[in-house]
Amino acid sequence: MSLLNDLIPEVREQLEADKEQYPFLYVSMMEDMQQAMVVKDVTVQTANQLINYGEVAKVRFESDNFILKLYNVFGK
Repeated sequence: MSLLNDLIPEVREQLEADKEQYPFLYVSMMEDMQQAMVVKDVTVQTANQLINYGEVAKVRFESDNFILKLYNVFGK
């Protein structure tokens, strides 16, 4: 089981929208999330980009804390 399955739909849509424009970023993020078993396993680059996607999608984060935002991106 990977974290990719837990990614909230709003963020997943943003990620998929960038698939053609940024194929290397898309592939590296997908591989990173597929290999990750817990939130702390994703790279800082992937975590930062997922949070950015969440902000663009107007996800209501419970906190301004980076780690807590990352947990929210995965529905935790």
